[in-house]
Amino acid sequence: MRQAAIARMVLAGIALTLAGSAGWAASYDCSSQWLSRAEYVICDDPGLSRMDERAGRRFDLIASRTSRFGQYLGLRHWQATWARQRNQCGNDRACINAHYRTQAQFLDRVQECLNSRLTRQTCLRNTLSGEREVGRR
Repeated sequence: MRQAAIARMVLAGIALTLAGSAGWAASYDCSSQWLSRAEYVICDDPGLSRMDERAGRRFDLIASRTSRFGQYLGLRHWQATWARQRNQCGNDRACINAHYRTQAQFLDRVQECLNSRLTRQTCLRNTLSGEREVGRR
């Protein structure tokens, strides 16, 4: 009897967890009326939503490790530019997926810069300015 009650509580907890996470991606509220078409697609696709959650957590971790305010602003500028480009994908899931892969590669390069003590500032400056040039094309 007691085991059945525990099993029901566990199942109820799992159901609440799943129901609560369905309306959120890492960087925005999926119930917002101001979402782009790409953001609606991300909210509706569990795989893209997981990618967004991972990318958001990783970006926040990297942003917290930047030692200078200018580096932080450069990283935030890159993120805003990247989000605008991703949103241009509209309903194209493959395009959105490709943008998340590009973001992961960029964050890999930034992580390498943060891990290299001697050339950290130069590495970050070159990485961020190189990405800005790519975004202007």
